[in-house]
Order: sequence, then C-alpha cells, then structure tokens
Amino acid sequence: HKNVIVKANQLIDACFNLSLVEQRILLLAIVNAREIEHLTSDTPIKVTVQSYAVQFNVSPKIAYTQIKDSIDHLFNRYFTYFNDQINDYTRSRWVHESTYMNEQGFIYVFMTPIVIKMISKLESHFTKYYLDQVASFKSKYSIRLYELVSKWIKLGQTQKYELSDLRNKLGILDYEYSSVAYFKRDVLDKAVKEINAKTE
Repeated sequence: HKNVIVKANQLIDACFNLSLVEQRILLLAIVNAREIEHLTSDTPIKVTVQSYAVQFNVSPKIAYTQIKDSIDHLFNRYFTYFNDQINDYTRSRWVHESTYMNEQGFIYVFMTPIVIKMISKLESHFTKYYLDQVASFKSKYSIRLYELVSKWIKLGQTQKYELSDLRNKLGILDYEYSSVAYFKRDVLDKAVKEINAKTE
C-alpha cells in the first residue's frame, strides 16, 4: 500500500478524456512524483516499463507497446478545472514535456505547474486512495467513477450529478453514448459492477 494517489479535489472534479493506458501512466507518475522532495515542472518523473507491467499485470512486451503508443497522445491531452482565482473554468495540459527513452524501458514526463500543485504538499481538500485498488480495472470509466466516489467516502454518499456534468467528468464526448440507455448500460453499469467487484 505504498502506492498512494493523492489529488486535489479540483483535479478529481476536473473534466478530461484519457484512455485507460494514459490514466495508468499518469497514476504511476503521481506515485513516483510523491517520492521527489523538491518537485517542480522542470523535474523529470520517471515511469518504467517494468513498474507498469507489474502494477497492471501485463507482460513487459505489452507494457512497452502500450506506453510507446500512448506517450505522444498524453502530451496533447488537457483537462478543464474550476479555477478559484478567477472564478471560472481553465484548461490545462497534464504534461509540458515527455521523453520516450527508446530501448531503455522507461519514459520521463514533466508535469505542468498546476498539476504539480494539485498532487503535492496538499493539506486540505484532497482525495487519497491506493493505486492497487484501481490497478485491475479494464475500463477507463471505472477509474474516474471510483475517484469521484472516493471524494465523498467519508460522508457515505455522493453529491447528485447532472447527467451532462457526469458525462463531462468521465470524458464522454457529445457523440458518444448519446442515448441515456446506452450510457447507463455501457458506461455506468459496467463501471459500477467493476468497482463493486474489485474494490472496497
């Protein structure tokens, strides 16, 4: 249980669309970043193929391919969060640099200043969980729903979400699962089933 994920609630509530592999890379990066004493946007955060393979129970060959295929996409990904300073929504990238160390079995990511602020030295308004609890998830929506629920775990019930807001937080585009029935069947029910089966 040393692999602790800590995110500011602003980041938990953010809207973004990341693949399962992209989320996994970021989660490993967050775990590794917590071990760095003076973390800045210029600090390279190392994620190895071996750690990915072990944590997510895939072969090193699959891990290598997944990371290599995803790192370029991750560089272009962004999230939208509510910025308290300007009282409106702001868009930010996750990483501002990434390096794939070809044939060396690892990558470096350099997180943006706002992401660093949202994952380190937090004293209040944050959500914490263990990477092991989501490592076996096969759906990207399961990870996001688990995070949203974990934010409210001490209260025993979550807030109510408007359907459009929940879709945005899960990273579902307007043309995806446009029918409520399909959204419930293919996204929500599957995620709830996986969360109930694999977590506390």
